[in-house]
Amino acid sequence: MPQIQINLTGWQGFRGKNTGSLLYVETSHLTVVPVRDQMNENGKGACFEPNYETSTYGFVSCYNVKNINKIVQQNKSRYILFGTRYEGGDPDYKNKYLIMGYMKIMNTKDVRSRHIQSYMANSGKEEPECMLLKEDIAVQGPMHFVSLQDAFVLTDERLKEWGYKGHANRQAKTIFNEEHTKIILDHLDSRDDKIDEYIATVEEFKKAYAAQQAAEAAE
Repeated sequence: MPQIQINLTGWQGFRGKNTGSLLYVETSHLTVVPVRDQMNENGKGACFEPNYETSTYGFVSCYNVKNINKIVQQNKSRYILFGTRYEGGDPDYKNKYLIMGYMKIMNTKDVRSRHIQSYMANSGKEEPECMLLKEDIAVQGPMHFVSLQDAFVLTDERLKEWGYKGHANRQAKTIFNEEHTKIILDHLDSRDDKIDEYIATVEEFKKAYAAQQAAEAAE
């Protein structure tokens, strides 16, 4: 299934630094490919971000708002590096921290009113994260995601070698400098883009999740 081209009217071009901000993604335990957790396997809600289908983050759903605002407004990183602690179907990669894809931010838009209007129009819907915030920045730009075997494995040793504090875990919010960002991007860019496979996988999960919710509502 191909990506959807959204209407970029009202979006603003983004000029950032050639640094990469690491952003954690809750990923599925049911597949080999580390796609986002569309089925709420991690108990944190069904994830729609990163939204491979529209090549956006934070536009389709109100999620991880503070971190995206910080990447755009404070870090001013042009690249978002998507990482996860792997819990999928390949035992050889279990518990490894992988950077499986990235986005190059080209455009941004404050979508707070969009998400609040959606919340107000749907009774019973969970209150959006942006309700008490002044802004809710969504980002758009080309994405590149690779197979499990082609992901960049990030280790505590690599972080220390490169001079960064902390550990490779879900709390990591490392901002990689230009040199190290380029190393990671070159690795990913040298591998085949598998975003169509990511999209096809989450489309199947969305159907299954909708059926699951319908069944629960009928009980």
